[in-house]
Amino acid sequence: MVDLTTIAEISNDLHISRARVYQIIDSLDNKDKPLKDSNDRYILSQDVVDAIHQYYISNTNKDKQDKNTSGNDQLVNILRRQLEEKDQQIAKFQKLLDQQQQLNLSSQKLLENQKSEQNIKNGTTQSRENDSKDDKNKPDININEQNKKPSNKTRENFWKRLFR
Repeated sequence: MVDLTTIAEISNDLHISRARVYQIIDSLDNKDKPLKDSNDRYILSQDVVDAIHQYYISNTNKDKQDKNTSGNDQLVNILRRQLEEKDQQIAKFQKLLDQQQQLNLSSQKLLENQKSEQNIKNGTTQSRENDSKDDKNKPDININEQNKKPSNKTRENFWKRLFR
């Protein structure tokens, strides 16, 4: 006696609905399709059951591959968009960094200019101090000039200059 299997047993084995088993049977090649008995029921031999299993496994793998392929395509698109966004951010940060470096350079130049101006001012102050030291070294000239009394014109000019 041939071991016959029912549609329900196949659907339980494959964890699919009975309707899906019927769909698989309809899509099988003519040589693998089961025969029907007088009550219009399928006679499922072991060869037909094996063909149903093979069809289900191959199509499930194709569906998974199709889903994976479409999922991979979506993932690739998402990653491309993210990369483009990151590239834009990097370009923006590079521009900001360049601007910051230019500002630092200009502020350094300003500081150097201020230092040089202070050095110039300090240099004139130091030269005046040196002049006064030189004057102390030559006391007779200073004393002689101090002993001279200014004329009336110079006195007037002094007061005029002072109250301008």
